[in-house]
Amino acid sequence: MDTTDPAITFDADGVSNHFWHAQELIGRLVKPGASGEVELQQLAEQIREEGKDKPYDCVMGVSGGVDSSYVGVMARDLGLRPLAVHLDNGWNTDTAVSNIHSLLEKLDIDLYTHVVNWDQFRDLQRSVFLSSLPNIEAVTDHAIKALLYQTADRFGLRYVLSGSNANTEAILPEAWGYNADDSRILLAAKKRFGDPSIGIDTYPHMTFFDYFTYIYVKKIRFIPLLNYGDFNKARALDIMKQRIGYVPYARKHGESRFTRFFQEYYLPEKYGFDKRKAHLSSLIASGQMNREEALAELEKPLYDPISKMIDVEYCTRKLGFSESDWAEIMATPIAYPEDFPNNQRLIGSAVKVKGVLRKAAALTTRGKS
Repeated sequence: MDTTDPAITFDADGVSNHFWHAQELIGRLVKPGASGEVELQQLAEQIREEGKDKPYDCVMGVSGGVDSSYVGVMARDLGLRPLAVHLDNGWNTDTAVSNIHSLLEKLDIDLYTHVVNWDQFRDLQRSVFLSSLPNIEAVTDHAIKALLYQTADRFGLRYVLSGSNANTEAILPEAWGYNADDSRILLAAKKRFGDPSIGIDTYPHMTFFDYFTYIYVKKIRFIPLLNYGDFNKARALDIMKQRIGYVPYARKHGESRFTRFFQEYYLPEKYGFDKRKAHLSSLIASGQMNREEALAELEKPLYDPISKMIDVEYCTRKLGFSESDWAEIMATPIAYPEDFPNNQRLIGSAVKVKGVLRKAAALTTRGKS
């Protein structure tokens, strides 16, 4: 990590605040080794018991990526009966579709696919591009999370299996984005820059009240399976190649052509944000890579010139931007969440309260044992 994060600080030894934050996060969330496996088995038993009279006992998101796919493998090995949920936002690659099909067929998992009307999704993405807010992926990330909550609620389930993983995702500067749970900021960008004749009725989203209700009233929990035991991405990839015929991507999030365009072209060239620095730093903090290896990885170009030209032309044309439109977008100064109506503080407070309550419940349980 470096000063492309304007909030970064370094201690007397030149170690950034991100490293110490990652150490705290990993220490709190990751349940390694045999004890983590035992805790995971106990959690799986609880999920199975609560869902024994239902067609499914949990839901899980699938994108065709390594993490979400391996969650499916783990779920079936734990004897769980997940319903797989996929958001089709119009940006899937053929490889991603093939990986999802292989995963679900080999593991005998049912799939629910929600297709967002392309005009509606494109209008939202265009609006955030025109707003100059950096985190365009929040449009997809919010829809996925809302869809998972909605699907779990529809089936009366309390557990959503998640592919998030503190060991590989512990570091991400706040200045590079904003909380994707907040639909208010996205809809504010649409109101200011979108087409008023285009609705959002097929776009899964949730208000802060919805978010609060899912967490505190319906008590729906996201379970990060990859935080239990000793998850290693390289080993997981080998297992999936053998068991389900998984086809790997050249880069992280290669399952979406848009994500590649966003992370490897748009963010670095417009804002100077190279998300590889966060991803690689997380691997360093969790002991899965050393700094020299990460620096060598950063020396590799994000794009070869021909692929970059093809992807930029394809994505901007699909989004409906002319060359002059796109030049203006790339030249517009960065915007910040505070420039738009948002619920960032409310959501942050809700997350903190949830953490305090969960910690109190854990202490109470230990006290009784």
